[in-house]
Amino acid sequence: MHTRIRVTVLLLALSVVVGSIYFFYIVPLQEENRLKAELSQKFFRVDKSDIEFLRIQNPKGTFNLVKSDGGWRITSPLERSADREVLRDILDRITSKSIVKIISTDREKLSDFSLHIPVAVLNIGYAGTIDALAIGDQSPSKTGYYAFVKGINAIFLVNDEIAKIRNLGLYDVRDKTLFRFDPEIITSIRISKNAGSVILRKEENAWYVASPLYGKADMSAIQEFLDELLLQRAIEFYDDGMPNRNMFSDTIELQLTDRYSSLRSIEVHFWGTGANEGTVAYEKGEEFAGRLPRDFWIFLDKEASHFRYRNLFNVQEEDISQIRVTKNNVSYTLARKGNNWLIDGDRAHGERVTAFIWLLKDWKAAKILPSFPSGEKDNSILEIVVDDREGHSLGRLMVFDKIESESIGFDREIEEFFLHFATSDNLENDCAVSGLELEKIPAKEHFIQ
Repeated sequence: MHTRIRVTVLLLALSVVVGSIYFFYIVPLQEENRLKAELSQKFFRVDKSDIEFLRIQNPKGTFNLVKSDGGWRITSPLERSADREVLRDILDRITSKSIVKIISTDREKLSDFSLHIPVAVLNIGYAGTIDALAIGDQSPSKTGYYAFVKGINAIFLVNDEIAKIRNLGLYDVRDKTLFRFDPEIITSIRISKNAGSVILRKEENAWYVASPLYGKADMSAIQEFLDELLLQRAIEFYDDGMPNRNMFSDTIELQLTDRYSSLRSIEVHFWGTGANEGTVAYEKGEEFAGRLPRDFWIFLDKEASHFRYRNLFNVQEEDISQIRVTKNNVSYTLARKGNNWLIDGDRAHGERVTAFIWLLKDWKAAKILPSFPSGEKDNSILEIVVDDREGHSLGRLMVFDKIESESIGFDREIEEFFLHFATSDNLENDCAVSGLELEKIPAKEHFIQ
């Protein structure tokens, strides 16, 4: 009898425990999973291509963004192109992030979590519907940020990535590109500054320096110049017009003309070296100006020589039969014999000869000179002559005394280096080469195997 009673009591207790687990754990867990699924389906949409509209409201303002055929645009508080990378990041966050935890299903508790006045609200528009996600403060446990969605009775936590919209400002979401053009159709570049203008022109698919120092241009230097312009990103915008011009100490005007005779004129003003100064650029016809680092001024303020073709040699390794080097009155000759190289008749280290040839191929003059002062070609300190298999010269470089006014710095031994006068068969004008580059020309012992 007593055994039967004990069994009955145990079964009753077990049913109470199972019931408690069901009502206090399983049912709430099922409800939390249901709410998570409903919230994810309603707001954290998987297909970002469906999203057509975004509105971000936070302490930095209210920003409306609309998707159009040309990409995303800001429509309020002003009309501007949106930053593609930032928009892609926002869409990735709201379509791939999940809810951390359901906190409460009682909307009356919004004020308990400071959500009655949220820190930020993100509105998402798709298929004629707009959903709003309100985000509050970080939870005390720092596991997420309190949030809720209008129309669903749930207060929940979202992760840090979603909560970043709390701090997005107009600068963050707008396109920071200052200059837009197709480099392939540019046919003329004019850089006007106090010291004179640098004029570059494209003629029959080849670039030339038109003024000063007329001559063939370095195609890679032109391409790098145009590419660098396209990469400039403003670190601050001025939408109400240029800052007071009296603050600027100098101005460079950049003009780009394309094959359709369309002209783009850009004013670049030097402001200063301070952290909040640098340069200010304004393209005529635009509604805004942008601040750029001081380095942009240095980038524009180049001599015409920078754009000239400056390769000291134009040779291919397979065409070379002999290289004669005289440095500081010491000479040696590298000669090809079959598949091997000899140095003054002895076996030479082939890989080092190949490396030397590549050094010559890549060597550029530091600058192009209009002419030599008289008497500067009397004392040669380096001569390199490259011949082909038939004994014809493929190129010749002669380097002379240093240019006293052109110091380029010191090395670790506190030796001062200068530019040196030079002539090359591969260049139309005389030139200057760096004393540091001269140090790279090997002695005879370097090649002996």
